[in-house]
Amino acid sequence: MNCLRRMGVLLLAGTTASTTVGTIASAQNAVSGAPAASTPPSTAQAPAGARTVEGRVRVPVRGGGDSTGMGPARNVWVTLHRVGKDTAGPIDSVRSDAAGAYRFRYTPFGAGDAVYFASTTYGGIAYFTTPLRTTSARGDDTEITVFDTTSRVFPMSVKGRHLIVSKADSTDMRTVVEVFELSNDSLVTLIARDGANAGPTWSVAIPQAAIDVRANEGEISPDAFAAQNGRVSVFAPIAPGVKQVAFSYKLPGASFPMRVRAESPVVVFEVLVEEPTSVVRGTGFTAVDPVTLEGRNFRRFLAQDTKADAELVVEVPTSATPGRNLYIAGLLVAAGMLMMLALTRSMQRAAAKRAAVAPTLRPTAPEREPLTSERLAQEIAALDAIYAKQDAPSAAVTAAYEARRAELKTALAEALAEVGSGR
Repeated sequence: MNCLRRMGVLLLAGTTASTTVGTIASAQNAVSGAPAASTPPSTAQAPAGARTVEGRVRVPVRGGGDSTGMGPARNVWVTLHRVGKDTAGPIDSVRSDAAGAYRFRYTPFGAGDAVYFASTTYGGIAYFTTPLRTTSARGDDTEITVFDTTSRVFPMSVKGRHLIVSKADSTDMRTVVEVFELSNDSLVTLIARDGANAGPTWSVAIPQAAIDVRANEGEISPDAFAAQNGRVSVFAPIAPGVKQVAFSYKLPGASFPMRVRAESPVVVFEVLVEEPTSVVRGTGFTAVDPVTLEGRNFRRFLAQDTKADAELVVEVPTSATPGRNLYIAGLLVAAGMLMMLALTRSMQRAAAKRAAVAPTLRPTAPEREPLTSERLAQEIAALDAIYAKQDAPSAAVTAAYEARRAELKTALAEALAEVGSGR
């Protein structure tokens, strides 16, 4: 459910960043292999009490490691960072000892909501602890695992894939959010190739019609994200373990039904669609209980152990905008028919009157028929008012409006000419 809440934030807020990810990303440029100069305390009142951080840096080893194949990363610089609204940067650093252990003692200062964490750089890649929130941090919270790197591309396993399709907006565009949980099951960090064979660490296809493609909340910096030629590509290092990749884009109504290909096996594939009449069709997909994200209701479809190259189709109802345009077009046509009917009846009455009058008894003054011309003018004005209320009329609506207006103008001109001639 936490994942669902995150996806709801992605859908409603577009590009966002979690506190942890944002603070760590802001400190990446400060991480280096050299000692860090201490940052002077802020003039704000410092929270009372010193804190300690005791951890270790581990790396996979070929022999002599523990039961998990890990051994100490010796003599590497570990840096303690602080990121707050007032100041941000490294505040202390120390080298790991022969056992890979490191220790810091510090006193929090400045803004009370500042985040502290430790990092190290190994093989040119920065690795971080989780935020250090206790007065005596140790154990899993302070352990940093580093890896050797490779640019030899190998497939990532997809533990989870989430596809969220919103309802259409006033321009008949739908926001689509995709979230992947990628797992690097190796013991090396995959880095992007450079030079003549430059390429991403991971990529996936998106619809060709997608626009406004952007990275969202996740563990990938927007600077390491690219979208072109119908694919999203990630150029960030992917360390062993699970990393979340999230992005969004917009699709026009004409792109639906939306066809999606898995490209690689997916352990859990989830699709959320906002309209209650939407349907997801594909092998293994089953409708389950709907969910509510940030006050919006979504139908939910799940599939497990989806095979590579499996396809699914997302079917959505006709958007409100085209339906409204069809209604408006129908209204214009109906109004035009009523106008023409009124014109026909009026002309028939005028013809009957003319037939009843003998040629020798022609009136000295032509008989005026104000109802016909005035009614036609009123109907043209009403038609113009209906059309003027449309913010973005479709081509069909515009064509219907122009055709009916031309007919009415012709009829009005004829009516006025007839009255003027005294017939």
